[in-house]
Amino acid sequence: MAMGSYTLGATVRIPLQVTDSGVPFSEEIYPTIKQIIKPDRTSAYAASKPMVELDRDYGTYYYDYKPDLIGDYVVIITYTFEDVEFSVIENFTVGSIVSIPRAEAR
Repeated sequence: MAMGSYTLGATVRIPLQVTDSGVPFSEEIYPTIKQIIKPDRTSAYAASKPMVELDRDYGTYYYDYKPDLIGDYVVIITYTFEDVEFSVIENFTVGSIVSIPRAEAR
């Protein structure tokens, strides 16, 4: 799922909600950012980074990342439950120009 566009220098909050058939999964799973693949195809980190638990009752977590390149990023998130590793893919884009919203007549 695409997370949207950000400006270079901004902090990107990478969210995760874990559900089971649409119901928030509240078990302890400790998700990690396995890789953040930058536009130049290098990895942002040499090792996995833990995500912060936002609300276990709603199965929500996040990780804050400050990109250093303009372009498209791919995020690989993993978590393990009962010895099975699950993965989630996210992506976002970083640009150099801030777009200002404008009003349009309907």
